[in-house]
Amino acid sequence: MKLSTLVHHLESMGTYNLCDVEITGITNDSRKVRPGYLYVAIKGYKADGHNFIKKSLECGAQAIVSEEKLSLDTSIPQIVVRNTRKALSSLSCCFYNNPSQKINVVGVTGTNGKTTTTFLTKSIIEKAGYEAGLIGTINYQIGEKMITAQETTPESVELQRLIAEMVAAKMKFAVMEVSSHSAIQHRIENIDFKTAVFTNITAEHLDYHKTISNYMNAKVELFKNLRKDSFAVLNADDEFSEYFADRTNAKILWYGIKNDADIKAEICRESTSDIMIKLKYSGKEIDMKIPFVGVHNVYNVLAAVASAISLGFELDVIKSGIETAPTVPGRLESVPCNRGFEVVVDYAHTPHALETVLQALRNLVKGRILLVFGCGGDRDKEKRPLMGRIADEKSDIFWLTNDNPRSEDPLNIIDGIKAGIKPGRSFHTQINRHKAIADALSEATDGDLVLVAGKGHEKYQIIKDTITPFDDREVIKAILSGKADKHII
Repeated sequence: MKLSTLVHHLESMGTYNLCDVEITGITNDSRKVRPGYLYVAIKGYKADGHNFIKKSLECGAQAIVSEEKLSLDTSIPQIVVRNTRKALSSLSCCFYNNPSQKINVVGVTGTNGKTTTTFLTKSIIEKAGYEAGLIGTINYQIGEKMITAQETTPESVELQRLIAEMVAAKMKFAVMEVSSHSAIQHRIENIDFKTAVFTNITAEHLDYHKTISNYMNAKVELFKNLRKDSFAVLNADDEFSEYFADRTNAKILWYGIKNDADIKAEICRESTSDIMIKLKYSGKEIDMKIPFVGVHNVYNVLAAVASAISLGFELDVIKSGIETAPTVPGRLESVPCNRGFEVVVDYAHTPHALETVLQALRNLVKGRILLVFGCGGDRDKEKRPLMGRIADEKSDIFWLTNDNPRSEDPLNIIDGIKAGIKPGRSFHTQINRHKAIADALSEATDGDLVLVAGKGHEKYQIIKDTITPFDDREVIKAILSGKADKHII
């Protein structure tokens, strides 16, 4: 695409050496620059892309977009803008020919439940006979193509490229998780959403957003720019939903269990493997078996049902899509065990998520709940004592261990968790996650349940600057089979 076509809509503060060169790609990562690329220098959370402009030129960048005029030993075109993140979003949308206008995009945001809601929505769409692309925490899916996710919502240029691939594959639907970071970093700014879904809000990412108000306003960005013929799917039982309703022009579909809502569920029966509900919508009632456990998953189902209704699907298709939905990796995922007790892995890494999962399991377990968990390093420290308190109150025995400590001292992280535990309460400290899991499994007896929480689907552990393969599920299987690698940490 010609540079003049790309920069036509940018609000530039100045252009230098502008000539109509051919642009073959766009990136904000100097490591990905190829000859003919347009490099967009972004001031990131940890690094400033302006410091890598020279490297991008060495790699063949054809033009530069930056937030300041640079003195370069070259006649390469420079475009100066106020906000390169906004510029990257606009440029990417243009380069990929505004793909979101050619596909029905469903965006799901909230603290908890995003991944399960997107998986369920995708299942419904596919049961109706359509293909649906998926973008989220676990992976990005385009038909048979699976890409391991580096972040929940990718940078705008990658996001536009993924949606363009879905359009090229003739998909009619795309379902994606929308993180709070992506909303305020303009990654979703040029995405045309057919439906936006809100699950819930609890304190999370406050190391980045600083206040719950800032966090909530980041989530609201998804709803503020919805068209009048789009849908906002809101949780009638979450206190923050009215705030979202007041800030969108879209048609609203409410879902819930307790309060009045367009789509409601009555829980009829719970077992250790599923939940039977009576779903009510528009004067109709249908019985539905949810292949998951926990009231939180009933909310996820309702959010997916509302999404599907907004897309025009009938209740019989929706019912079939929910009842045949696949297991969501790392979300209350059972690990086979033939020793008389159960083992479950879950991604719960926030106080609300951990409490919700423990409450759900408490209603189903005859024996004790044995919990293994930690907290991530270089992340929101305020949640650590809250998670300690929840482990104290909601589990019978627990082990404090490593999650992804990153650059922090693991013992300092554990001290933060301990601050929320009542004096005199007994628990175990074992920073080696493999050993902590092994200890919990050896302690479990008939009727017990071992919950390994915090990492879920993740297949790695980050300690300092080293990324080590580590999958809770595989570690558990190896320990139970007696084939555990003692060197795994």
